[in-house]
Amino acid sequence: MKLFLGATGTALSVLAAGVALTPAAAQEPATFVYADAGEPSTIDPAKANVNWEFTVTRNVYDRLVDFDLDDPAKLLPALATDWTRDGKTWTFTLREGVSFHDGSPFTADDVKATLDRLLRIGQGQSYLVDDIENVTVVDARTVKIATKAPTVFLASNLSRIEIVADEDVARHAAEADQGEAWFGENANGTGPYSFVAWTRGTQIELKRNEKWWGKFPEKPFDRILDRFVTDGANRSRGLEGGEFDLANFVPRDDALRIGTSTGFNMVEGNNLWAWPAIYFNMDVAPTNNKDFRDALVKSFDYNAMVQYFQGRAEIGRGPIPAWFPGSPEKNAPEIKTDLEAAKAALAASGIANGTFKCTVPAGFPEFRFAATVLQASASQIGVTVEVEEQPFVEAITAIKTDKSNCFVLGNANLSPADATKFFSAHYLKGGFFNSGKFFDQNLEDLVAKLPQVEDATERAGMLKQAAEIVVDSHYIIWAARPTTVVPQPDRIGGYRIDPADYINVRFWELHSKQ
Repeated sequence: MKLFLGATGTALSVLAAGVALTPAAAQEPATFVYADAGEPSTIDPAKANVNWEFTVTRNVYDRLVDFDLDDPAKLLPALATDWTRDGKTWTFTLREGVSFHDGSPFTADDVKATLDRLLRIGQGQSYLVDDIENVTVVDARTVKIATKAPTVFLASNLSRIEIVADEDVARHAAEADQGEAWFGENANGTGPYSFVAWTRGTQIELKRNEKWWGKFPEKPFDRILDRFVTDGANRSRGLEGGEFDLANFVPRDDALRIGTSTGFNMVEGNNLWAWPAIYFNMDVAPTNNKDFRDALVKSFDYNAMVQYFQGRAEIGRGPIPAWFPGSPEKNAPEIKTDLEAAKAALAASGIANGTFKCTVPAGFPEFRFAATVLQASASQIGVTVEVEEQPFVEAITAIKTDKSNCFVLGNANLSPADATKFFSAHYLKGGFFNSGKFFDQNLEDLVAKLPQVEDATERAGMLKQAAEIVVDSHYIIWAARPTTVVPQPDRIGGYRIDPADYINVRFWELHSKQ
């Protein structure tokens, strides 16, 4: 097994000691064992882009700005204590007395190095701040960020950008890959937990940063073991049996059962924009036919999805949930099953006996179920859907390379107030999750202009237009919008659902109740 060391250069040989994999570890008051649904491919905050990568980056690194989980439009100070905007220029005043885990002081140079590197690499969450023109260090505690055009959302979007050390960037710049390999398997942040070790195939270990500038609850967890448990049934069994203190992506039936059983409570809240969403390939027949896609949208059995989630789900009326700031959802027309209208749309398409393949990322039973609902619904109008499961990367590559007509994906937005970045990633040309290659010039123009508009009412009107363009294209079936349900043992307190992130955990808020 390969072991990676943390910023301090130390690691605990937990496997050799024979204690890291025992259920008893989850019962130690200062140790928290988390069952994650996968192993990171990287822990580089410039590249991290899935839940189990954010498990590390969100907890090891800090951001300039935070926000109120109960009111995402309300921004809170983090590494920046104050910020102002003048046209295209934002000025951030930085917190004093903050150090990285290796002891180096946090300064404006770190902010500049982070953003410059993120934009150069152009991966991960870089799309959230790709409107940055340049970053200027005024002094150790002041940084100016100029954007390409005026935007009201920069501070909100910076709430997701983890700050790395300028010294680390400089130290590894001479490497052939510009230090990307080092950041991919090491971490040195200012956050509430420091990186200790990564045992490939097993776990990542974190240690509480006692010098963190923020505030921990009483009885925080000193040691975090982030276990890689790819099988959902094993995550459920381990959580229920006490091997794990918390688990990500517990299968829905198990989550509802465990969360209402003795010794557990259920945390429920808004997080997902769609779970799942079914994307159609706009370039390949038969899904490149708008009327054909319309027939699939109208034939889909939405009630089957609501029943699957045991009534804890809504049928989306478009891409933006009603609880997001400025959403047009409440006044949008319902999207519902209508077989007669579906047959009429199919007739208008001119396609008879249509057949296509839908690719599903493996390991997500909700995705598989939605694909089978699509398959059964389409069969009622004479369309055949072949369902194929593949690992996530292979699945999304299949539709991007025109080897599949359909891809099933979950939707969540990483900005607490800016829907345009979600649109950029999912519906604009070149967006990573725009797997079906949707393109509409009017939408491109709206998304570019909206962040420049000062008036919130006017922005809401533009967001409504943007949503209608996507809905009217029949590019996507929003199969369901369930609440997020997380079973929490009664011995654990503090878990909250972040409405503007992929389903994840904020270790610094958790505490033992024993």
